[in-house]
Amino acid sequence: MDDLRSLEKQLVKELASLLRPYGFSHQGSGQSFRLARPFGWASIHLAFVKHPPIDFDVIVNASLRIDAVQDAIQDRDGLISASDRKNSATVGSELGNLKGTGQQRWTISSAADVGPVARAMLTECESTLLPFIEKFSDLAVLEEFLAKDDMPAKLLSPFDEKRRKTVAALSRLTGKH
Repeated sequence: MDDLRSLEKQLVKELASLLRPYGFSHQGSGQSFRLARPFGWASIHLAFVKHPPIDFDVIVNASLRIDAVQDAIQDRDGLISASDRKNSATVGSELGNLKGTGQQRWTISSAADVGPVARAMLTECESTLLPFIEKFSDLAVLEEFLAKDDMPAKLLSPFDEKRRKTVAALSRLTGKH
């Protein structure tokens, strides 16, 4: 049985190399891959659900940070560190929720699983996460989508007050206020 932490690192390294041609970078630590955008950044992030010592599941999600929106809506009460404020996303969702199928997971129990899982994740990124990032990188489209205040909007921004603040900040940015 391979060491689970080592397998996580192998998966991150493999996916980083697969996402690099799309402009994503990985800082060498952590589980996020970032793509610079004119307004902030887009991210593809992995979450691990460990079942030691046997295996772990991996979940992938995508998020966007619009710096001007985050600057406008984030509280400065000292409860959130400056680093956490800088790294917080404006909207995001897990892959399966974006597809409307519920949470999607892959299981890794050995080094032989890493390559196939990374390639399967890339396929999902190409079909779902990259189009999500492209679509909502248009801030007017994002504003209109969140303003509907329906279940799809709540999947991208689940907290009502934050979603309303985000829509208001986006309307100022897009000139619709």
